[in-house]
Amino acid sequence: MKKGILLAVSACLYSTVSLAQGSRAVSPDTVRNQAVNLREVVVTGTRIPVPRDVIPAPVTVVSRSVIEQSGETALLPALMQQVPGLFVTSRGMAGYGVSGGAAGGISMRGFSGGAGQLLILIDGHPQYATIYGHPVADAYIASDAQRVEVSRGAASILYGSNAMGGAINIITRQATEEGNSLSARLMGGSYGTRRYTVTDTYRAGRFSAIASSNYERTDGHRPNSDFDSWTGFVKSGYDLSENWNASGNINIVKAKAQVPGQESRPLLEGTTDVLRGMAGLSLENKYGKTRGAVNFYYNWGDHKINDGYFEGGTPRPYLFESTDYMGGVNIYQAANLFRGNTVTGGFDAKLYGGNARRDPVNEIYADHIKLNEVAGYILAQQQIRNFMLEAGLRLENHNLYGAEWTPQAGVSFRAAGQTSLKFSLSKGFRTPNMRELYMYAPANEELLPERSLSYDFTVLQGLPDNRASMELTLYYIRGDNMIEVVSVGESRMQNRNTGKFSSKGIEFSLNCLILDNLSLNANYSYLDMEKPVTGAPGNKLYAGMAYHPGKFALSAGVQATGKLCLVAGDNPQTASYTLINARAAYRPLKWMEVFVKGDNLSGKKYETMAGYPMPGATCMGGISLNL
Repeated sequence: MKKGILLAVSACLYSTVSLAQGSRAVSPDTVRNQAVNLREVVVTGTRIPVPRDVIPAPVTVVSRSVIEQSGETALLPALMQQVPGLFVTSRGMAGYGVSGGAAGGISMRGFSGGAGQLLILIDGHPQYATIYGHPVADAYIASDAQRVEVSRGAASILYGSNAMGGAINIITRQATEEGNSLSARLMGGSYGTRRYTVTDTYRAGRFSAIASSNYERTDGHRPNSDFDSWTGFVKSGYDLSENWNASGNINIVKAKAQVPGQESRPLLEGTTDVLRGMAGLSLENKYGKTRGAVNFYYNWGDHKINDGYFEGGTPRPYLFESTDYMGGVNIYQAANLFRGNTVTGGFDAKLYGGNARRDPVNEIYADHIKLNEVAGYILAQQQIRNFMLEAGLRLENHNLYGAEWTPQAGVSFRAAGQTSLKFSLSKGFRTPNMRELYMYAPANEELLPERSLSYDFTVLQGLPDNRASMELTLYYIRGDNMIEVVSVGESRMQNRNTGKFSSKGIEFSLNCLILDNLSLNANYSYLDMEKPVTGAPGNKLYAGMAYHPGKFALSAGVQATGKLCLVAGDNPQTASYTLINARAAYRPLKWMEVFVKGDNLSGKKYETMAGYPMPGATCMGGISLNL
């Protein structure tokens, strides 16, 4: 592949909230506030609601309107456009899969979700396949998310292991308006792709509920690249009193994909069959000077993988089956002890495990091994005039590795009414996962935890009329004990802690409301690593505009990525390509929208995974209803 810049144009989605929320139009003031408000409240960096410009660590927020207008069943494609430094690998029209040839590899600042260095959470609860230690991309569904908050930097102070490179917190939807509301989206297009979504929300007094279901199917753009999935999500809540609320949710994802293999070596009869379930129960309290919650969660997974065979090979593929689970509780309580002060204390505990089996050789891995982690933390914030000081400490005990101390400190300064300066220093760590410890030939039970230290400096700037905002972050990361597969003999490979590493980079984002119906948003990231990581781009730019003349909505944008690493190592391969995407919609009635969207309109040939070419020009069209 040639070195250079990846250029992609994609729909600018920030101002699409002006179309409608439910069946009601949204005013220009709402568009302005949602597009550029620096004082947006987030919870991911602190567990409790705090304005984004006060939190020392950088956080990106992706709203419901952005997620909805992406038209995707999976959540990750919408996030990749909006979060600087975040990149997700793909291999076709839809679906990711697991194991060999899987897509959905997530990277941010060079940290890999596949290596378990980037944590995905749902309502603050960790979500990943514990036997492998990595997220399962097909399990994160766009229709279930109200908003997503992305901590770009080590988040281990609150979330422990696996958050050393950052945290993606998916905050699920809930019914906020009285009565019943039904919405549906039906769409179809290239390569027999169909996406259907139905969501119903209900609220009556103290009780609220939401239920949604998705179905996605594609024939794929290559032979043996079919994919289909079904998801179901249910959440309900009840206000026990003015100060207490109880809620619970459950999410089921069933996905099956054919694995086509690399273009030079097509794979026959390769399939992945994934079942994942997630459930949570929360009890929250909110008083004048204190608030907190008790959260219970349980996740489970069942994966069946037929590794197939290459043309001309013996049609006796291996069948790999694995199950995993993780259950836990997190408790936190925040209190305002005196003026300008907030102290949050919390306790986490989780138990996880699983097992795996490969036939016909009857190999058994990690047979019913159970691991556990218990942690306590405290995070204090103190406002002194225009300064906000923050310091915290976490103590986590792992049944294999003992105690791990995790400090974090930061300061934010409101230099002017619309200008904020922020600095943070945070430690991250990751304990080896079950795959690295016990599975396959490279397994090594002597591994030590990975550790990192992140330095972030951020400038936030807005305009007095709240029509534009800008964020610039400079960061430097260093760490040690990174786990890699290395040669330890003439024919033996083993997982080993390989020593120190460092990386540095720049992240920039801009949101601008040019007119009440015309908006611009952009983000850029630059990454310089000592050792390139597969699936991590050296630089990535996204810029887009959206225009809403009356009942119409038109949007387009540009994404440019350079030095996307397809193959790491001594002879790295990088990619360069240009994509053009656009979307047009018309709303003939308040409760109806018809739309069409095109991806890769120039028909560019490109790959985000070595040997897996992506589709050429594709088109999807459909209708959205809000009743």
